[in-house]
Amino acid sequence: MAESEDQRKGAGASRQIRAEIDRIEDGGMAVLVVGDDRQTQMDVPLSLLPEGASDGDHLRITFALDKESRASAAARVKSLQDKLAQQGGAQDQKDFKL
Repeated sequence: MAESEDQRKGAGASRQIRAEIDRIEDGGMAVLVVGDDRQTQMDVPLSLLPEGASDGDHLRITFALDKESRASAAARVKSLQDKLAQQGGAQDQKDFKL
């Protein structure tokens, strides 16, 4: 299987699962049955599904780690911690990690 663009960019491992739209509920939510065993249900806003998706449609859902986004968030948090420490003179405070 060919490597995806996200994997080449360092996004990390991914996993793809199959789902089926079981039903569309009032309020704009779709109930998906997930996985080969169909034992897991997941509520998803219709706005996240492809246009025209309806009851009985089959979907492929990909979960991918986004290491670049995580590193960026960690850098922002570290920057804020440093700024707060400088402003407040806080010393010997515990480190925070994402």
